[in-house]
Amino acid sequence: MRFAHRLPPLLAVLILGAAAPAAPAAAQTVPAVAPADLSQLTPAQFADSELDIPYYLAHFARLANSVRMSGPTRGFIDLSVWRNEKDNRPYNARVMENILSLAYFYATDRPWNPYRGNAALRARLEAALEYWTSLQSPEGRFSEYGPGKWNLAATAFATKFMGQTLHLLHGGPPIDTALYRRVAEADRKTIMEVLDSEDLYARGHEFANQYTNVWAGALAYLDLFPDAAMRKRLEARIAQSTDEFQSPVGYFYEEFGPDWSYNLGTHHSNLMMAWNYTRGTPLGEHFVQDERRFYDWFAYNAALEPDGSGFTMNASIETRHHEPFVTGSGNAGFDAGNSLEERVEMARVLGPSREELAERRQKARAALELTWPRVDSLAVGTFSAFSPYAFLHRDQWHWYPSEAQRRAAIAKLPYLARDRFTHQRMDSRRAVVFTFVRRPAYYAAFNSGELWREQQRYGLGLLWVPGAGSFLQSQTGSGDAAWGTRAAGDSLVYEARSFTPSFRVGGRMALPTVGARDLPAGDLDVAYALGDRGRKTVSFRDDGIHVSVQHPGAFVEQIPLLVLPTDSVVRAPGRVVVRRGGTSFVVTFDPAVEARVETDDVTVGRKRVTRVAIPATGRLRYTLRVESGEGE
Repeated sequence: MRFAHRLPPLLAVLILGAAAPAAPAAAQTVPAVAPADLSQLTPAQFADSELDIPYYLAHFARLANSVRMSGPTRGFIDLSVWRNEKDNRPYNARVMENILSLAYFYATDRPWNPYRGNAALRARLEAALEYWTSLQSPEGRFSEYGPGKWNLAATAFATKFMGQTLHLLHGGPPIDTALYRRVAEADRKTIMEVLDSEDLYARGHEFANQYTNVWAGALAYLDLFPDAAMRKRLEARIAQSTDEFQSPVGYFYEEFGPDWSYNLGTHHSNLMMAWNYTRGTPLGEHFVQDERRFYDWFAYNAALEPDGSGFTMNASIETRHHEPFVTGSGNAGFDAGNSLEERVEMARVLGPSREELAERRQKARAALELTWPRVDSLAVGTFSAFSPYAFLHRDQWHWYPSEAQRRAAIAKLPYLARDRFTHQRMDSRRAVVFTFVRRPAYYAAFNSGELWREQQRYGLGLLWVPGAGSFLQSQTGSGDAAWGTRAAGDSLVYEARSFTPSFRVGGRMALPTVGARDLPAGDLDVAYALGDRGRKTVSFRDDGIHVSVQHPGAFVEQIPLLVLPTDSVVRAPGRVVVRRGGTSFVVTFDPAVEARVETDDVTVGRKRVTRVAIPATGRLRYTLRVESGEGE
């Protein structure tokens, strides 16, 4: 059953009645939108939260004037500054998300904004809104990659960006009343289609970030137009999704698995916008609990670097992107942070803190003043040269922790709070197991089980040392920079395939179980087959990680190290040593074997990947361990 897609008539009159109608489109002669002259403005006119705006202001006329004003695609934004250039096509509703950018400058009342109520901009905004409604299928869906190729992403994202657009235009400068009503009705149709459709909801099981755009979009709509039917359906879907969009491991499903880029990016944006409308309500508690579970998972996979520059990630488990180093939450705009940090303590580790934010803004203002009125050029043809995310969260609720609150959260990171544990997590959909081992000298992540995306790499994914930071990270999608064992002549390690290990703690078998738990105390041994050719055991001991490989014929063991510019790498018989300050990370092996050490062009934060390759035949034993002092 579908609900009637109409605004309540009285509410429509109250909200829209004061807006002036536009002249018929065919009768309009529309001048170009004039470029903003930044030389007539000063940096002092921009608030601390607006220090990124001069860039967008300087290039806005080009975006606005790219709106086609004639022909069958009148209203299409014909400038490749949001999404891939090859996808900047009239059927792509994702391109039209930049309607939000048009609405922001048309509606925003600030001393630096010459476009508020601008007639030429209004004509282009109305044309773009009209065109957007024409892209909608009869059911309420939108397409992205071809005419009539309706998909969840284009459909659900539309509700989030249009929800904020309706907010900006509500009570602002005049806009065609009937058009606003049609846009609101089209938005409602799309929201209800996402909420009602079982096939779109099923798609959300695989791509949670796409579906949960409708949390933000529906709540933005309901804030303007109360709708009992929509609210009931929305709340039911939110409750239903809690255990279906999020793994018991903690991540939100992307291609059925973990992905730092989408979980910290789009999904973060969706929940933050939803929290803006539900903060302090029972519905808002759903988002708080979801975020707590996610950041509990994040805390085991993110190794904090001692200089505070960011987190080196257990990244090779990712299913879609590659995010080896994380400095903050993405897709929220300039200094947006994460408002859910108010309730989710572990999320505070990403910041920024209030003090950090003040310092960052001070530096941004100084840089702006130094170069004024110059701004960066518009890189047409790049994915996000002019992103609507820059305007999505600006007038929404923001909360930042103090530096003391952030430090308190960091102190609760599991590997900082405790110096000894073996923790394990297992998904319920896929037979994939994540094991985290903390010993006084190191912290390591080991990944295993069913591998279903070509770019994933399992095995030893991350190794971190207290006070010195990360020394090893397996690289997503890599042949020679992924940790593991590679048969001579093969291009990939065995750990680029599915494998099911046995786990023994203190000599006793430990069977993985769905969810998260600490394993008993004791040394951990992980043993598994190398395809149908050999066997490998990884033993986590207090004195280091001991690896034993049995493999018929020639093979190579690959160890991707992370090296700072100030580190030294020393190769000696049976040893490769990375010296960092007073800490040495040592790979030891048979002195008769000559290892190859090569620096890669891949960077992870400030570090560069250095590949160690140990050739062997039949058998190899080696150890990864930490030594204090300056010994080899």
